[in-house]
Amino acid sequence: MPNWLFLFFLFLYDLGLALWIGGTIVLGAAVAPVLFKSLPRPQAGGIFGPILARFARIQAIALLMIVVAAGARFLIWERHAATFWLIGRWAAIVMLAWAMLGQMSIQKKMRVIGSNLGPETEENPVRIIFQHLHIRAEGLMRASVLAAFIALFFS
Repeated sequence: MPNWLFLFFLFLYDLGLALWIGGTIVLGAAVAPVLFKSLPRPQAGGIFGPILARFARIQAIALLMIVVAAGARFLIWERHAATFWLIGRWAAIVMLAWAMLGQMSIQKKMRVIGSNLGPETEENPVRIIFQHLHIRAEGLMRASVLAAFIALFFS
């Protein structure tokens, strides 16, 4: 007879990771390039910003699912095992939380700065700050996907 409680927590963990990985790949590899290619940059940013804000809420729910499931699995079944797998899993989960908090912080700053961008010149200091934040946000998104794949591997 299957262990339904274990299967439930495994499903919860994997579903959280699927939401995180799938959503990030769809937004980063499919939605953003097409949106920014087909619309002017300010208009595309005005559309994509709220999409990212909504996805941040989905990521928060996914992270909660991942932490609850991994915590329950640890407390019920893995409490007496100190293995590389557990350390790797929890390190990846901490990286996910760090990346999510960093992305949320950067997105908040980008919303404030984005409303004050002004003219589309390369020497505009506000635009330079915005570009720097954008590069950091992309790096955090890539790091979060890597951490999610690591967490999935160590599941």
